[in-house]
Amino acid sequence: MNHNILYKQHKLCLALLLSMSLTSLNAETSNLLESISGEMKHFSEVATVTKQNEHYQPYIISVFQGKELEKLGVSNLKEALELVPGVDMATDNFNNQTPIFRGSNALAYGQTKLFIDDVLVNNVFFDSYSEYLSFPIEMIKRVEVVRGPGSKTDGVNAYAGSIHVITYAEDFKDFENNDKLVFKYGSNDYMMGGFTKNFKSEDLKVFTDFYYQQDDKKLYAGPDGLSQGVLGATNIPLSQTGDAPVWFKEYSLGLNIKYKDISVKARMHEHTQGSAYGINLALPQDNDRVKLPSYFLELGYNKELNNIEVDIKAGVKYDTFDSKSKLLPDDLNISGVVYSNGVYGEHLAKQQTLYQSSYFRYSGIQSHSITAGYRFTNEETVDMISKLSNRETGDSALVDYTDTLPFFDKNAKRNTIILSIQDEFQYSNKFSFIYGFYYEDNTYKTTGVEPRLSMVYQHSIDNIFKAMYSRSHRNASWQEMYTMNNGARVGNTDLDPETVDAFEIAYIKKFSSDAYIQTNVYYLMNKDQIYNTVADPTYRNVVDTDIYGFEFEYKGSLTSSDQLYINYSYVTGDSYIKDEKKSEPLSNIASHLAKGYYIYNISSSLSLSGLAKYVGSKEREPGDTRAKLEAYSTLDTSINYKNKKYNYTIALSLKNIFDATVKYPSAPNTYTEDYEQEGRNFLITLTKKF
Repeated sequence: MNHNILYKQHKLCLALLLSMSLTSLNAETSNLLESISGEMKHFSEVATVTKQNEHYQPYIISVFQGKELEKLGVSNLKEALELVPGVDMATDNFNNQTPIFRGSNALAYGQTKLFIDDVLVNNVFFDSYSEYLSFPIEMIKRVEVVRGPGSKTDGVNAYAGSIHVITYAEDFKDFENNDKLVFKYGSNDYMMGGFTKNFKSEDLKVFTDFYYQQDDKKLYAGPDGLSQGVLGATNIPLSQTGDAPVWFKEYSLGLNIKYKDISVKARMHEHTQGSAYGINLALPQDNDRVKLPSYFLELGYNKELNNIEVDIKAGVKYDTFDSKSKLLPDDLNISGVVYSNGVYGEHLAKQQTLYQSSYFRYSGIQSHSITAGYRFTNEETVDMISKLSNRETGDSALVDYTDTLPFFDKNAKRNTIILSIQDEFQYSNKFSFIYGFYYEDNTYKTTGVEPRLSMVYQHSIDNIFKAMYSRSHRNASWQEMYTMNNGARVGNTDLDPETVDAFEIAYIKKFSSDAYIQTNVYYLMNKDQIYNTVADPTYRNVVDTDIYGFEFEYKGSLTSSDQLYINYSYVTGDSYIKDEKKSEPLSNIASHLAKGYYIYNISSSLSLSGLAKYVGSKEREPGDTRAKLEAYSTLDTSINYKNKKYNYTIALSLKNIFDATVKYPSAPNTYTEDYEQEGRNFLITLTKKF
């Protein structure tokens, strides 16, 4: 609040005091305190729910506001995550893109969890969420990223970190309306249209969002995996170089309903993409595709009774891997069978997940808040289809091998129960602690007790120290467990979970509500990490990895009209290869990452921004003779105009201005020139608010 206003209010209060009796003073003071208390409670609730007090949370957390990301020209969730300290991106032959947190197992999925409005959306097949990385930023109110395994949420183990996407379903009384229409157009014939809509009454809140988007992107790739003899020396001449079809089409409809203590959350997310670099590492046709639909419905009940809060949830989720593609080129020869017109295939695996959780929070003991509960999950394959060109004659007409030669175990199922208890202990105004444990048992493995301990020391309101220890794990994905009859990947149901013990300390210096420095160091002890290779396609627990590093981020301003954000992260470590009993440096990991943006508000209606990223070079895996992957830097810029009279905004963004070569590493003996990403591109965005 302005100091002049405070001074005037103070003078007014003194004048009133002189004119009041003691009785009147007591009455007025009581009313005033009640009013202030009510306002403070309201804004405290908002801050708690929106985690605006994230610096005091027992995690390493970074928060990015959707409206600020829009000013930067950030288009989707993937681009937002690329701003996070210690986070890099990777992909594979499916173009199944995934964020890599702190250099942890760049060839695995499921190490991080994605929540949309607190609902876990990782698919079961890969345990990834690539289909949600294109989620438009205009649909997102805020992105909260917690780094480290301490980010366990409602019975969900987040091995390397968790990503929480909060849509505009989050709404508070007396806050501005966020109904809007959005239209976008960009390079590669990218088009998007969508809306958000809120309805509120005394007891009922309804929110819905919808969008449709598509592009026609193709990326240079090759020579493909056949050049490395993955299907024998006879087929090496069939290797191709060309454009990989990485186009996509997507629509999504979300619904959030809250009536008193009952909530309903639902989303239908249809995602179709090109077959990219080929299921069997051979370049596919332009119209070959993979569908990754995702649907969920969750019912919730949350009630506070005196010192007890009850939070009960039950939900169902469906996700599918559905591929239709030309798998291998014409004239392929496998064991004497010649496929003159190539090999075609259709593969479908549909998974159903049922879950139910109940958590109880008790705050009746002074300075303590104890949470205990469970989460039960049932996962199973409910449909599977496997069709291929005739393996005996080489004829391209599809034969149904669902029962005789399945690509996936159609009987795959897994039940998991997680029990947890946690105590939040406010020892004093300066010290607070969180301690507790998780226990998990599933159909295949029991991970046992996983402890967690976190301390927050608030030396002053502007100087905060944190220290954390936690243990967590990642269960093998269904691709790693249940894939069958595939020369590139072989499932293994005897896999142990990957485990990690994490030690972290952090210091935060707050300059104001919007300006701070956050720095942290960490040490991660990873055990039983899961890998496979072209030479040995069976998934196995192969590597133990020790990782350590630090992260630094600053957010503030240079003038009263700008915003500045920069971060830098460093990671290093060693991988111990069990079979060979030797240690190797971390591979496929950039030791140095630097990112930042600057927004200058020319006026209340016009802003100009710049966004820069640096990704360091990456060493290859042991035995990979290719030169290390080169470092790259990119620079984006955006201009944003807001018309206050008609309440619309136009933004023009130019990305990768200098057309830098951006590549994600490929596995050894596959695509020798890695996976090249998009060069210079543009985006135009029109938003109309109501």
